[in-house]
Amino acid sequence: MSIHFDPEGNESVLFDTSALTLSIPAEVNVYLYADFDGAWEQAVVLYRNGERIEEQMGSFILRPNALAIPPQASQYELTMVGWHKRSNPNPHLPWVASRGRRIGPVVFAWDDSAEDDDYRDIRIKLVTG
Repeated sequence: MSIHFDPEGNESVLFDTSALTLSIPAEVNVYLYADFDGAWEQAVVLYRNGERIEEQMGSFILRPNALAIPPQASQYELTMVGWHKRSNPNPHLPWVASRGRRIGPVVFAWDDSAEDDDYRDIRIKLVTG
């Protein structure tokens, strides 16, 4: 596990599989489409070459479920980290890192509990163009 920052910028601990990373070629548009199938609040924090991107994705109104990343001049690593709260939106509860895995070439998924192993609480489809 490693120390990271949750969606609100607080230090938190990641599981080894919480951060999913892939290389994006230069001059490529990236479109992310998220589907949330959990009852709890969910969020995804994005990083480009290790630098946190301001926009986040999420299951409730403050965070959109679709995001476009404009083309960059050079190849970069895109990292996505899934988070959840063990409730509906509640500012008093901490964010908890979700366990993630890649499902095929363009789907990234996270599981928000250790009991069901369903990896459907957050699913992001990545499309380039």
